[in-house]
Amino acid sequence: MKSDAKDKSNIIFFDGVCNLCNFWVKYVVRNDLDGVFYFSNLQSEFAKNFLTKNNINSDFETIILFTEGRFLKESDAVVSILFKIGGFNRFLSRIIKPLPIKFRDCLYKFVSRNRYRLFGKKEYCVIPDQNVKKRFL
Repeated sequence: MKSDAKDKSNIIFFDGVCNLCNFWVKYVVRNDLDGVFYFSNLQSEFAKNFLTKNNINSDFETIILFTEGRFLKESDAVVSILFKIGGFNRFLSRIIKPLPIKFRDCLYKFVSRNRYRLFGKKEYCVIPDQNVKKRFL
């Protein structure tokens, strides 16, 4: 999927009320030593406007990564994020990527469909602390 957007930032769009999604964002923040990722919860006006402008439908069932003018979803987004973080995460991405995409996405969708039941849900989006707040859009 392509975008007309000029911004080439690495933006991770996530479900802001999902505990698993928030855990993932915290993991990325801790491991993104170069600070290359920006974050936007799917409930935000920024996300709604940006995704609508680029004809991307968000059903809150998947993570969406905007990188290098493209949108990646599901396991492709996770693999790309792991790779860009580097270190051991890059190693993990190289193990996961060769797996058949149907298998990866099937596993991803299973977790996604059951994430509230397995990990819980917040009533509102988490507000990041001051150290990383500037990376949230």
